[in-house]
Amino acid sequence: MTDPKKKLDILKGSFESGIIEKEEYNKWKEKLEPDVKEFDKKVEEANKLDLQEEPKKSSNASELTRSQSTEKALIISVAVIILLLVSIFVFSILNKPQPKTLEDLHVLNLKGKLKPEQGYVYKGVYSFVTLDNLWYTQLTSPKGAKIYSLALRYSPKDLKGIAIEGTLNTEFFNNQTQFYNTFNPTGKELSYVSLAVADFSTHMAKVFEKDPVAACDRNETEACKTRPIVTCEDADKLVLYIKESEKFRAYYNNNCIVVEGNGFDLVKGVDRILYNLYNIMEQEEA
Repeated sequence: MTDPKKKLDILKGSFESGIIEKEEYNKWKEKLEPDVKEFDKKVEEANKLDLQEEPKKSSNASELTRSQSTEKALIISVAVIILLLVSIFVFSILNKPQPKTLEDLHVLNLKGKLKPEQGYVYKGVYSFVTLDNLWYTQLTSPKGAKIYSLALRYSPKDLKGIAIEGTLNTEFFNNQTQFYNTFNPTGKELSYVSLAVADFSTHMAKVFEKDPVAACDRNETEACKTRPIVTCEDADKLVLYIKESEKFRAYYNNNCIVVEGNGFDLVKGVDRILYNLYNIMEQEEA
């Protein structure tokens, strides 16, 4: 018979060490108290029966039996205690509330309960949390009408030290209802170019409410025959120009937003531009 008092002692220790919460401890305590009373009653009855029984064996045999019984009881008790501890630990892990939504993650992040690689608060204002290899934050739309959950591939900490050169005509930017994504269609890293363009277009359409227009910077492929040919020289258009280059740069040229580089630097440059457009990061941040 397992002593429920031992269970209560173990539960109390688990509660005091922080393995289980107070609510869970009280629930188990309330559940075990009837068992404690029943156990005490049975022990009392067993003691009465022991007193009524006469010794049936010699003292040596009785001593041996008691020794064996004690050893067996000790082994069983230890096994029960270990099993109970494991059960409580597993139960507490399985039943511990886990963040299920981005909102849950942001709440934990603002309480300082996430590891640095899971989330942090940028500038004491913006909660950044990571989920499925993306970084999320919340932002009020430029018109103040909506709250957006933004998803980017890099967080501000990943982009510190990357400066944005030049000047953007913000009045022109704000007045445009569409923008042109342009690039060299004969480039060698079109998969990264496409990823950078897709990320930028998603944010422009969702938050800034600007429709993307696919363009090329030259008419040298079959696909570009039906697309606008656009470069930064087209001053009447808002342009995102993704350029393949050995040198990594992100800069503004009046009506034109330019990201130069190769591989994931193109994606990183787009995220750096977006954080600046969202006023989360300045053009220069150490």
